[in-house]
Amino acid sequence: MTRPAFRADHVGSLLRPARLAEARQQWKRGEITAEALRTIEDEPVREVVALQESVGLQSITDGEFRRD
Repeated sequence: MTRPAFRADHVGSLLRPARLAEARQQWKRGEITAEALRTIEDEPVREVVALQESVGLQSITDGEFRRD
């Protein structure tokens, strides 16, 4: 295996799905609880992790989907 002549960090900010963005807005408006938001976040996080694994990435991120 050849090592690249540079260092790269996998930061991981990915585009959030619309359903996740809407859930975050609902949480900010007090329409859903933090627990409900976390439950909603779980599915897109699992999906983005599976996507990264499927393409062979060795460094996986949650896409910063739990971040505002």
